[in-house]
Amino acid sequence: MLLDIEDFLEHFSDPRDENKVIYPLSSLLFMSFCAVGSGAETWADIITWAETNEDWIAKHVNMSEGVPSYSTIRRLFILIKPSKLQALLHGIVESHHPNKKKEDHIAIDGKTLRGSRCDSKNIRAMQIVSALSIENKFTLAEVKTHKKSNEIKAIPLLLGMLELDGVTVSVDAIGCNSTIIEAILAQGTHYVIGLKKNQPSIFNKIVTYAAGDGTRLENLVSDGFDDGHGRLVRRRYFAFSLPDDIRDNGLPKMNTCIVVDRIV
Repeated sequence: MLLDIEDFLEHFSDPRDENKVIYPLSSLLFMSFCAVGSGAETWADIITWAETNEDWIAKHVNMSEGVPSYSTIRRLFILIKPSKLQALLHGIVESHHPNKKKEDHIAIDGKTLRGSRCDSKNIRAMQIVSALSIENKFTLAEVKTHKKSNEIKAIPLLLGMLELDGVTVSVDAIGCNSTIIEAILAQGTHYVIGLKKNQPSIFNKIVTYAAGDGTRLENLVSDGFDDGHGRLVRRRYFAFSLPDDIRDNGLPKMNTCIVVDRIV
């Protein structure tokens, strides 16, 4: 497995001036990836880990020049375009995941990257929108944004990076708009999207319908209790086909609705 990873690294384009290169690119990338995978969070952490594990690293890559300074690692990653690094990591993960299963469900979600905000330098927290394989339990791709609201623009870009034919894509309520849904459908996929008051017209119609015909007993698909947060909560799940007047004036290909009735 490590030999294959080394092959990936050997074919990665070196952004440095070839006349000033001392440390092989594959060696720097290998020790950096391994260090971060072992918990390193700073440039200095990477060097500390590499110094501690130099003999092991040397079994896999050329360490004839020894361990570099942290500034060497830092300068390298400044030169590498994030999109190229992302493609490299994606290729490694895709080719090495053990017992990889067919994708049936991909969940898209946005998170704030911890430690990315710096008020003294007027740097906003970075938002990452990622696509998670539910079957294989790893991140397939991710896109960086600088605002929570930019997730709407980032999701179609993320979808374009994936092969989605036949899978089901789930997104929270921020994805509940025609642009994102059309981007999902264009890939030949199904969707499950959260519906909240950000779509007031559709939301109110479905709430009204669910309060009557939607929550009939024949539509009940699950009924259970949990006390995971210090209180007993009953949740009933109803699934029903939408009537024509709601479906025809709703979101593209919106056919079925799932409603959760929570009783505390």
